[in-house]
Amino acid sequence: MCNPIALAATMLISSGMQAYSQYQSGKFNADVANQNARLNEQSASDAINRGNLEAENQRSRTRQLMGSQTAAMAASGVDLGSTGTLDLLADTAAMGELDALTLVNNSKREAYGYQMQARNERLNAKMSRWQGNMGAMNTLLTAPIKAYSVYRTAGGAWDLSSGNKK
Repeated sequence: MCNPIALAATMLISSGMQAYSQYQSGKFNADVANQNARLNEQSASDAINRGNLEAENQRSRTRQLMGSQTAAMAASGVDLGSTGTLDLLADTAAMGELDALTLVNNSKREAYGYQMQARNERLNAKMSRWQGNMGAMNTLLTAPIKAYSVYRTAGGAWDLSSGNKK
């Protein structure tokens, strides 16, 4: 039969290793979640930058279209100062700006989604760390009880009144 003290000591050592593993697992999972949050924040920033660039490209295309419209009307002999011509160019400018603003709005919505994912990842990081810490603490708190149970199962006895083992 195995030595009850050796078995109890092995149980305590094993519990200590398990607690350390739980702590490290929580720390690792928190680090991964924080890294994911940083990546989502970068994606949000990228979405905003892309939206702004696309909006500027749209504005450039609108100016080119207005230039083409003006050239075509001038080549056709249309009075460029007439109300109809000015209305057409104003409508083209307004629609082009609406398209540009839509691109900016869409990029901000995309960025908001990434920002929400980043917030969720940060919450996951906190929860992972907490779970690791609580798991480790639970293991350490129950280790003496488990060790004593193993000690008793292996035939060890403890006289609780005198504090001496038998």
